[in-house]
Parts: sequence; C-alpha cells; structure tokens
Amino acid sequence: MVESVYEFPEQKVSWSEKQKEKWYANCIDYVISKGLSFNNRKETETKISILRGNIPNEFYKKTLNPYNSANERYTRFPATMRNLDIMNDVVRRYVSEYHKGIHEFTVSASNPEIVLKRNAKLREEISKLAQEAFKQEFERKVAELQQQAVQNGQSPDMVNPQDAMPDPEQFIKDFNEKYIDDESKQAQDVLDYVRAITNDMTIYLTSFFEYCSLGECYTYSDVRGTKFIKEHVPVIEAYPIPNSNFFVEDHDMFARRMLLTYPQIKDMFKEDLTNKDIEFLEKYYNRGATSPKTELLYSDYFEYFPTGCEKFTKEERELFKKEPVRILAVDGCFEVWHVVWRGEAKRGILTYVNEVGFVSRRVVDESYKLNKEAGDIEIEWKYESQVYEGYRIGSRYNAIYPIKARPIAYQRDGKLPYNGIMEILPMMGKFSIITLITPYQILRNIISYHREMVIAKNKMFVLLMPKSLIEGDADDKLYRMAADGTLLVDDEEDSNGQKMANIRMLNANMGTYITELTNLMESIKQEAREMVDMNMQRYGEIVQSAGADVTKEAIARSSMGSVIINTMFDELRRKDYQRELDFAKLAYVDGLQDSFIDGEYKRRYLSLDVNSFIYSDYSVLVKNDQKEIDKLRQLKEWAFSAAQNGELDMAIAAITGNNVSQVKETVARFMEIKRNHEKEMQEIEQQIKREELEHKLAEIEAKGEQDRLTEQLKYQYEMQLKYIDVDVSSLAPVDNSDSILQQHKNNIENEKINIQKQKLAGDMYNAAAERQVKREQMQTQERIAKMNKNKYDK
Repeated sequence: MVESVYEFPEQKVSWSEKQKEKWYANCIDYVISKGLSFNNRKETETKISILRGNIPNEFYKKTLNPYNSANERYTRFPATMRNLDIMNDVVRRYVSEYHKGIHEFTVSASNPEIVLKRNAKLREEISKLAQEAFKQEFERKVAELQQQAVQNGQSPDMVNPQDAMPDPEQFIKDFNEKYIDDESKQAQDVLDYVRAITNDMTIYLTSFFEYCSLGECYTYSDVRGTKFIKEHVPVIEAYPIPNSNFFVEDHDMFARRMLLTYPQIKDMFKEDLTNKDIEFLEKYYNRGATSPKTELLYSDYFEYFPTGCEKFTKEERELFKKEPVRILAVDGCFEVWHVVWRGEAKRGILTYVNEVGFVSRRVVDESYKLNKEAGDIEIEWKYESQVYEGYRIGSRYNAIYPIKARPIAYQRDGKLPYNGIMEILPMMGKFSIITLITPYQILRNIISYHREMVIAKNKMFVLLMPKSLIEGDADDKLYRMAADGTLLVDDEEDSNGQKMANIRMLNANMGTYITELTNLMESIKQEAREMVDMNMQRYGEIVQSAGADVTKEAIARSSMGSVIINTMFDELRRKDYQRELDFAKLAYVDGLQDSFIDGEYKRRYLSLDVNSFIYSDYSVLVKNDQKEIDKLRQLKEWAFSAAQNGELDMAIAAITGNNVSQVKETVARFMEIKRNHEKEMQEIEQQIKREELEHKLAEIEAKGEQDRLTEQLKYQYEMQLKYIDVDVSSLAPVDNSDSILQQHKNNIENEKINIQKQKLAGDMYNAAAERQVKREQMQTQERIAKMNKNKYDK
C-alpha cells in the first residue's frame, strides 16, 4: 500500500497535545516518508555490489545480447564475463593515505571575557570561581606575612591586611589565563577518554571509506545514563532530509532504517513496550510462533490501536479497509525506524520576588502555574528549539511506536544527534570512486571478455589431416593426440604413407590482436586512476630518470584532489568531537575517575573536576591547521635542545603532549620542580661552605693552641738547661773533687736525656695532633665532594 500525502504536524503545541498518538505518529511517519523520497538506496546497494565485483548484467546487455533476443540459445557465447577489478586498490589507498596523515584534534576553552558577553549563567559560575580563588590567594598572602612577622620577632597582629591584597585586575587576568589552560587540558583528557572508549579509529576509517567510495557518510552519538554511545551509521541505513545547511547535525530531520529480528526488537524495547504492543508483535512479527499471521486488516489494527488509527486521513482509512496489509520479513528481519526532528518547546520566563525581597527571573516549563501568593509577578511564554526522537516498528499501516516524541537527553541549540556529509562542498556534488570508475570498469571487462572470446574461438595453430587417416574412434584419438602429441597410424595400409604426406599446419595466430586488446585494457586502467587523481607516483611507480623534486611535485599535484576531501572529513570529525564534549557534560555530571589507553598505547588516569568542566565552553580545533602544526614543531625543536642540555623529562613531555596547553602545563610543572631543586642545591651549597669555613677556623684555633704549648715547653727546657749550667758553674769553685764533679756531670747528662725524652714526647704528641687535624680535614672534604656530586642528581 502506497503512503498518501499528509502534512507535518504543527510543532508549537502544548505538551499534552504532543502526547497524543495522532501527533507523534504523524511526526515520525512524515520524517520517514520524506527520508524515503529524498534517498534512493537501491542505487547505493548497486554501488556496493559493484565494489564487491558483482556487476549487474544489465550493464553488459549490448555485449551479451546484441540483438536483444528473447531466445536464450542466442546469448550463449564461448566466454565468461569476468570482473577484473581496478577500483578496490584505489579505495584502499585513499583510506590508507588518510590514516597515515596528520589528523589530530585539540580542545581549547573559550576566553571567559568573550563567553561572559553571551552566556549569563556561565558568567555567574566563573565569577564565583574567580571570587573563591581571589579569597584563597588573599588568605595565603596574609598568612605568609604573619609568619614572616613571627620569624622577625614581631606580633602577627602588626600585619596590615591591605598589604596582602592582590591587584584585582592582574589577578583576574592571570586567573582567566590559568582557567583557560587548565580547562583546555582537562577537556583534552575527556576527549581522549571518549575517543578511547568508543573505538574512534574504526568508526572514522569506516566512515571515510564510505565517504570516498559512496560520496556520503554518517555518525551518531547518544548518552544513556553514564554510558556513552557512538556509532558509525551505514549509508544503506541513513535517510537524511537536507536543508540549506551543509552538515547533517544542522538539518531539521533525519531517519534511520534498521533491520532487526523479533528477539532483537523485544530486547531493544523491553522497557518501552506495552502489553498490547507485545501481544501485537507476538501475533504478527514472531515468525517462530505456532500460527503467525502475515495479513493485517484495518479492523485488526483498530482492535489493538484504536487511537493510532486517528493518524490516518479519510482516504487512507477507506483504502486500508478495502486492501489489507501484508507484514513481510526481509531475510527474517523487520523494519525498525529511528527518527529525530527539530521541534518547538514552550518555556516560560517567570518574574518573581525572591526570599530576600529582590525581583528575580527564572525559566519554568509550560506546566507551571502562576502563584502570586508565593511572590510570582508574571510569566512571559516563548517557544525555543528542541530536538525530539521517536521509533517506529514496521510500516505506517502496521506500526508500533515504542518510543513516542521524546526530547533527546542533551539539547545543543537544535542540533541533531546525527551528523554526516552528503557532498564535498555545498553545490559541488558527491565524490564517489565507485561512480567515477564504474564506466572504466565495465569497458575493461568488456574488452577482457572479447580477448577471452578470441582465445576460445581461435586455436592459433590448426592441424589439417585426411579424415580417412584416423580410423576407429576419432574423438578418442584426437583427445590422446592433444594430450601427449602422439597419433598412432596403421603402417600396414600402403595408402596411409601417402596420406601422411598431406598433413599440414594452419597458422591462425591472433597474437597481435590479443596484444592490442591487452594494451587497451592497461590504458583504460590508467585513465580510471587519473579520474581519481591516482597517478604512478602515488602508486610508487617512479622511473629512475625522475629526480626527487620532480617526483615530489608530481605527488603533491596528484594528491591535490584529495586535499579537499580530507579537509572536509576532518571538519566533520571536529563537529563530532564538539558534540561528544557536550554529551560528556551530561554523562559525567556526577564525576569521572577512570584510566584508559590513549592513542599512543599508554595508560592515562583521569579525575574530572565536574564543576569547572560543566561550566566551561569548549571549541575543538583540527591539529593539522598550519598554525597548530608550527607550534608543535617549535615545541619539538625546543624539546630536542632541552634534551641536549640534559632536560630529558621536559623533552619527553613536549614530544608526547597532545595539545599546546597540555604541553605548556606539563613543562611548567617540570620547570617548577627544577626551580625548587636548584633552590635546594643552593641551600646545600651554602651549608657546605659554612661547614668548610667553620672547620678551617677550628683548624686554625687548634693549631695555634698547639704552637703555644710547644713554645712554652721549649722555653721551659731552655730555662732548665740554663739553670743547670749556672748551677754547675757556681758549684765548681767550692768542691774540686773529681768524683763530685763527675757526679754532677752525670746528673746533668741524665737531666739532658730526660729533657730530650720529654721533647721527643712533645713532638710525637704534636705530630699526632697534626695527623688528627688532617684526618678530620680529609673526612670533611670527602663529605663536601659527596654533596657536590648530589648537586647534579635529580
């Protein structure tokens, strides 16, 4: 049954009106009918079939049936139409070249001063953050001044708080810059996390394959609780309804057709189906049931869904009553449609008196009732854009609507959760490798078919021999001759010798013609490649005479055609990542602490600051932008120079960073660590110098005391010797006895020996003291050397 023409329902209606089946059913059915009218997926199926080597015979009608005969016997030619593929390798190279290129994406937090002008709520939240940060900085400086006062022996009460007050303008400027850098880094981490958990690489390589081979591609994202959903939407399932905007997310409607089995349908909508829905599905959709019904009458449908029949026009209802609907399965699967459309939602701006007596405003939904006793003054009603989604199982005439008109979880200024590209540029049309190469593919196959037919029809060399020479089973003898080159002839027959002289070889060689056909096939292949900018340089087929500059220029010129394709696909990805960051605010509103493997196969840890993340405004940039590439190149050059100076940690941070803000923050952290380390080394060096000075002073003092004792001892020895000499001279005149004199001499000698012994003992003591001083000096120098060595250890 063909669906009749009906109007799209009015969107500026009340919520109660939107809950009626007549409204949401006609919205869903209208989007589906428009999607079917704008898109011919039979052509898409044909393109996919051609890419897989299954070219329909209608393309070879003039070759396989030149006389348009209805008799099959006249279409039996001595050859088989084969597909000698020349497009799959082109598609593979396009996808591989894109994957090999620079296609990274960075996140930047918008400047708060700009954001504040257009987003009052964001302005309020960021102002709160700035005020709290200003308060903390003020308290920190006051505490620092009080601590310094205590250290100087002063009272903390003598500190003037005004001296600790930061400059408000400079503080706000510094806060904004730090806020942007911190939020950019955090958002980059969230984006990397989302890309890791959604199998991002596979999704976009598949989408790029469809974009360059079929000319269009689509993606879809959704949030279900804390679960993030992201999918590649096959072109065969997509039914966009275009408007004047280029990207699909800015369209007004989108429909997607899926084929699901009965168990899949029940699992997918088990929480949304009513008892009537399940009973209807079991009766008409369950092919495993005992006696399933496939023919649906109007009375049957009215019995299950009486309010659903209100959606039909008078003409549809009369036609349905006359002609029943058959519920058919496609390979055991049934149609399930998911549609989204941009509608209107009624919102009210309530003016009221708050608790402290000031007049304030807030947004309320349409169910809110004005309560003047509670302080309400007035409500100004307006309609704003809101995206709805709905599902339909089956066709319009046997439909079940498990999910009606449900607002999508996160509203993004009327943007759809689907996104995609349908052209290279607006009004430029599609770029499809399959479409461009198919004529060359068919022509090449036809020429290959003729070449095979020439080989099958002409045997090159034909052997001519008398028929009477072959006796008995001629077929058997010819088969054996063709197999081993031997022909047995009866030599008893005299005439056979004469007959053998008449054997001739007929040369029917068509080699030149076959060579021309082969050359023609090769030239067609080259022309097909040139149509999609794939010359021999891009294939690596470089002649030896070509110089490096010539080859580089040839590759650059041949790849110019794919530059715009890569650029617009990157723009699609940028839009998608912007959508993912917005959806992440809803998915992780309660926080996120997790680890993931990034694109460089390193484990990273993420602890989300929810408040700052939710109240930030982000923009995604493509890293292959020339300015961004220049920044990263300069950072890498700086990293190499830092590595040569021994700053390996900072060099690694700069090389492996994912965006400029992230690298800047990491390098700043390492610089802070380095400054603290150098400060500690300076303090240690000063301490070593103080200890070295104290040791020298102690050494000088110890040596001076030892010298004083030594001089004192020498003086005592000299005085004793002098006293002995005086004593001897005074005693000599009194007693001239030799024995007495000899005794005195012996005593004097003994005294000298004792004094020498004491002097020797003093010298030994002095040497021991010198050795102790040197030993302490060596230990001090060893300790200083060790500390100096640690100066360069990080």
